[in-house]
Amino acid sequence: MIMTALDRIKPDVRALDQYVVKGKPVSPSLIKLNQNENPFDVPTAMKRETVEALMSMSWNRYPDVLPVHLQKALSEYTGHPVEGILAGNGSNELMYTVALAVVSRGTKVLMCEPTFFLYEKIVRLCEGTIVTVPMHEDMSYAPERIIDAARRERPSLIVLVSPNSPTGQSVALADVETILRETDALVLVDEAYIEFSDRPSVQHLIAANDRLIVLRTFSKAFSLAGLRIGYLLADPAVCAELMKVKIPFAVNAFSASVAVSLLKNVQILHERIAYIKEQKKRVEEALQGISGVTLFPSDTNFLIFRTEQSADLLFQQLLNDNVLVRDVSSYPMLDKVLRVTIGIHEENNAFLASLKKHLS
Repeated sequence: MIMTALDRIKPDVRALDQYVVKGKPVSPSLIKLNQNENPFDVPTAMKRETVEALMSMSWNRYPDVLPVHLQKALSEYTGHPVEGILAGNGSNELMYTVALAVVSRGTKVLMCEPTFFLYEKIVRLCEGTIVTVPMHEDMSYAPERIIDAARRERPSLIVLVSPNSPTGQSVALADVETILRETDALVLVDEAYIEFSDRPSVQHLIAANDRLIVLRTFSKAFSLAGLRIGYLLADPAVCAELMKVKIPFAVNAFSASVAVSLLKNVQILHERIAYIKEQKKRVEEALQGISGVTLFPSDTNFLIFRTEQSADLLFQQLLNDNVLVRDVSSYPMLDKVLRVTIGIHEENNAFLASLKKHLS
């Protein structure tokens, strides 16, 4: 039998679906509320500064293997030692880095469901075994279930997305401490949305727990989804091992330079987050007043809600009004659920008006 090109592709890869975001091309008229981005772009003056910096860079030279200047700026921003920080091409790249270092055929990885889809995909690519723990019906974390499953299955890695995507709720700090104390797994806490949350970060637990890894991103609160910057906080010894499998030169010089500039101007970030929180409260109150809408709690810049209508149909009806949200109904436990990112005042009004029209 002659082997084809596709026969040489790993079965685990061929079994996966491609990543697709439903919607339509971005245009000035589109109300884009589907990917949890910050609705505010980087200020124009800062853009001009960074473009000028780009012009002075040597484009023919590789950047540093690791962006040392960015990691030093992150150390100042977080208070974490620079030796315990890795910057990456978005936090997605760092998810792959952790998996490459930890997961091989049969390695057990515990994660809650529903949660960010990419973790399951990465574990499958590494031929690991996924242990799932369901959330409570209200989409809050079930720490007692996590600990019971970890004692029974003995996973090498526990993944906690906090605040969680796509549901928006966080695992309590005390529960993370308990999970670390009651298990012997590496615990990865993905804090992509931590800047929007009123709950504390788990970062300070790293000092006493070398099994804790924290992921963050510039794609959400920092308005840099288009430039792909993320970072990881861990014990320096753990970072040294992760460095061995990390892709070199993954952070381009321009993106690193922009991230450093933003870290010097975090007051802008704080002002924008305060605005988004105010808008979120307004949207929450409006959704709670619409008959047939079940709203779930959220610690983030997005909300999920269930209606009595088909999520696919309601998604399309909103899209016909040029309002793009996210259909998350294919996730476990999220039947008939849509997710909406909090935008600026006018965008939120357009979403609410369209939703009320189609649910009336």
